[in-house]
Amino acid sequence: MKKITLLISVLFVSLAFAKAQDNVKKAPQGFDTERAGIPHGKIDSVTYSSKTVGTERKALVYTPPSFSKGKKYPVLFLLHGIGGDEKEWL
Repeated sequence: MKKITLLISVLFVSLAFAKAQDNVKKAPQGFDTERAGIPHGKIDSVTYSSKTVGTERKALVYTPPSFSKGKKYPVLFLLHGIGGDEKEWL
């Protein structure tokens, strides 16, 4: 009897999580298409000398529109996993 009660409880909990997935909202139409009038930055490929690995390494650097070398910007580093390369996050 305990096994049946446990099985029914697990079934109800599973159904509750499955039903919760129906509430996911879809992205608006055209969210993934390029639109005119929106300024874009640029992506540059750079090479640097790595003391850790002992070789030249490649990286991609995104600079925002109207980038100025004299201004400080926040930095986000996206690292790829084993088997990836600098273009993994594109």
